[in-house]
Amino acid sequence: MVEPSPASVAPAPRTRLLRGNPAFRALCASRAVSFVGDGITTTVLVVLAARQDGPVGVSLLLLANALPRLAGPLAGVLADRVPTRRLMMRCELASALVIGLIAATLPPLPILIPLVVLAGALATIRNPAGRSLVPVLVDAPDRAPANALFGLARTLQLAVGPGLGGLLAAGPGGIHTALAVDTATFTVSALLLTGLPVLEPTRDPAAVTGVWAEATAGLRYVVADRQVRTLILTLFVIVAFAGVDNVALVFLAGDQLAGGPAGYGLAASSFGLGMLLASVACTRFTRGRSSVALLVIAIASSGAGTVLTGLAPALAVALVAQLLAGAGNAGENIGYDTVIQNVVPRPMLGRVFGTLGTAAQLGAGFAYLAGGLSVHLVGARATFVLAGAGTLAVLLVLVPVLRHSPQPDPDCCAD
Repeated sequence: MVEPSPASVAPAPRTRLLRGNPAFRALCASRAVSFVGDGITTTVLVVLAARQDGPVGVSLLLLANALPRLAGPLAGVLADRVPTRRLMMRCELASALVIGLIAATLPPLPILIPLVVLAGALATIRNPAGRSLVPVLVDAPDRAPANALFGLARTLQLAVGPGLGGLLAAGPGGIHTALAVDTATFTVSALLLTGLPVLEPTRDPAAVTGVWAEATAGLRYVVADRQVRTLILTLFVIVAFAGVDNVALVFLAGDQLAGGPAGYGLAASSFGLGMLLASVACTRFTRGRSSVALLVIAIASSGAGTVLTGLAPALAVALVAQLLAGAGNAGENIGYDTVIQNVVPRPMLGRVFGTLGTAAQLGAGFAYLAGGLSVHLVGARATFVLAGAGTLAVLLVLVPVLRHSPQPDPDCCAD
């Protein structure tokens, strides 16, 4: 193993999260700013593509943004072999360069698409790198609250980024101004990362081979380890079931429950509010508690909320059900991250998180295809009930495998 020198790395903090942990505070602040930038990026580039090429342009742009996220195992290799602060800072600065180039030129679609692919690839690399740092910077009992703070940062991508991007695109300077602000977010994020210690890979340099070989080794580890394999497969299934919410909700809330566009908007906001409230609650009440229990409760809440949405007799009931489903979704994110950080050795964390991200992306893609077909064949209500039942059924597989999950070693991920 490559051990960093005492002068280059601060010891893993033993104080409580943000207040007494400047390194973790810097990481959270950087990721929050970067996630807002990601939300602005998607919104503004969709507006640009729609103006230039209509619906076809928007579809191609979203596809270009999503495709690199399927390369999570390769991105995880970089997170495992490159010093984390250097890797994340370079990704943020490269993102600023890409978005700044788009802002200056507003290129046509044939040039815009490769730039969007590059931006998506940089985001794919940042994600496992940031998540793999949590067990290095915080105590083992604080991993769940720390991941909850990360969940709050991710929520900003959905709650703040799109609205801010839309307002900037509609204001003075239009898309040019919006993308200039977007460029600044990635630059600020890179500057915030200077608050991280220098963290070297915890591996023997002789073990470093090629990127493809190491990605293959990561996939072999996932396949061979029963707990990790089950976690990744069940996440794919959960996202594949729960993701139909994005397709079916507009038909249920807007049409069958007679809520119209406002009803659909309220239902979608209820889901987001549930995510926000659950993330806040987990920052306060999960310290030292079982991450497996958190994950099981979250999956049960997500499945129950989805079923109740399908059975809701009125819009008000559907709003409460969506609140429960959103809370479960946030808990799932926190639970999966924490369990993986507890059972996977640090030299493999980047590749496992990269694979986990790819599984989620594949599950979402499946949900978008299957959700539309299911709504067409059996209707929105039955689609929600089937999706919720499928989510709950995952517990029959997951619980027996994780029942004897080892407790985290406080020093297992420290440098």
